[in-house]
Amino acid sequence: MNFHFQSTSSKQLRGFLQVSAWQAILLAMASLSAGTGHCETAPDTLSLSRGMAIEMAIRKNIDLRVESLNYSMAETDVDRSWGIYNPILVVSGTGGVTAVPGDPFFSSRYSTGSIGLTQYLPTGGYLSASTQSGYTNAEVSNPDTSTSTWQSTAGLALSQPLLKNAGKQTMELNITLAANALEDSRERYRFTTTETVLAVITTYNHLYTLRQTLETKKGALKAAQDFLDELRKRPKPTALQKIEIANTEYTIAQRLKDLVEAERSVRDQDASLRYLIGMEQKTQIIPVDPPAREEPQTTEEQAIKSALEYRSDLKQLRTTLKSSQLQERVADHQRLPELTVSGSGGFTGTGTNFAESYRKIAQKPGTYWAAGMQLNVPLGNTAAYNDYLKNKIRTEQVQNQIDALVWKIRNDVEADMRALISARLQIQTTEKALQYAEQRHDEYRNQTRAGATTVQDFINAENDLIAARNAHQESTEAFAYAVSKLWRDTGELLDRQGVRITSPDQYKPDK
Repeated sequence: MNFHFQSTSSKQLRGFLQVSAWQAILLAMASLSAGTGHCETAPDTLSLSRGMAIEMAIRKNIDLRVESLNYSMAETDVDRSWGIYNPILVVSGTGGVTAVPGDPFFSSRYSTGSIGLTQYLPTGGYLSASTQSGYTNAEVSNPDTSTSTWQSTAGLALSQPLLKNAGKQTMELNITLAANALEDSRERYRFTTTETVLAVITTYNHLYTLRQTLETKKGALKAAQDFLDELRKRPKPTALQKIEIANTEYTIAQRLKDLVEAERSVRDQDASLRYLIGMEQKTQIIPVDPPAREEPQTTEEQAIKSALEYRSDLKQLRTTLKSSQLQERVADHQRLPELTVSGSGGFTGTGTNFAESYRKIAQKPGTYWAAGMQLNVPLGNTAAYNDYLKNKIRTEQVQNQIDALVWKIRNDVEADMRALISARLQIQTTEKALQYAEQRHDEYRNQTRAGATTVQDFINAENDLIAARNAHQESTEAFAYAVSKLWRDTGELLDRQGVRITSPDQYKPDK
């Protein structure tokens, strides 16, 4: 590439090169800001409110979708656990031949078929209804002595444990555990949602602050460039004026560096927010809501009481404690001997064929009944005893976890209240500092233009004003975070943001 310059002075040439360099850098920054290799096309932008960002996260955040599928699986486990009360259809059939050699020769053939329905009971036993039919055909060497008999029965049978395995609590153990697991999954989804909403609020507020900081740095760079132009237009430059020009050029270089870093920070934060709200398009997000400055009207004791009542992680542990206590009681019950009583009875019919045997049951039946009892006593009972001991230890462990979490919750809420007080004071302090910095900046600007002070003093005052503005923005963001964290730790964040969780299974897969 060739460069052609017209005849000019070295000073003019140097000024031209400097201006061209700033323009080239600013064009490069515009290109980086657009996320492309050229600056012909500007990226799409989206003006987004904080409430809309939260709504988008609830609907599209991938982590919440994963957690909602866990809830859906827990629901299927509850439905599955109730399957123990599904009736069981039992169909069977047997047959065979017996042959005894000798004189006379004897053989018999038999065949039996049955069909029944078994229903388990909440007491731990079961009731079954069945019918059975079969025949026996006996033959000897003399065909005249052959006999064929059909026999059919229809009746009920009942079996009920009295010690081990008895009772509704034991029978429905898996049902209760599945229901507790579903409740745990619901609270875990609420906990994940709360963390996601807090992350969205924090990221959104920080993006707002970074964009305000970016605008401040752009304004500071433009102010320095304008001031440099003003200095260069002054007639008869003196040695002092050359120093002031050099100081201003150095300031422009530093502010340009700060502006590049601010641009990168905005892009990084923009990407973080897009992930949280589930936005795949690389659209620049423009936050329209400043960090909230709503003051929580609650005392420390009220905040602690709310946290102990609404915190999802504490509810999860309490649900786990209920499951552990139930398993401990069932394990204690399972150490008992196994004593089972059973009984059966019904009607019988006998005939020369299948139809006749059932006709006898309907018209002139015979009867049968049976009753029994079985006792099994494990000697030593080591397995059952250690199962009970293990569940007892687990219950104590979960109770200790609850006590520790309650203690931590109290400490967290107390720390949040202290952080809130500090953040409030920081806002008041930075507001005052910003007010003084603006007055100081205006005074130095007037004095500099009047020649009563140096440009460096004005630049220092302007840098202090920029720092004061940024500090005020950051203190406002810190206050908003302190409020949101307090609401998170008291379990009120979702309610404060108008989020209602009715059913986390909104992302069930297609069947």
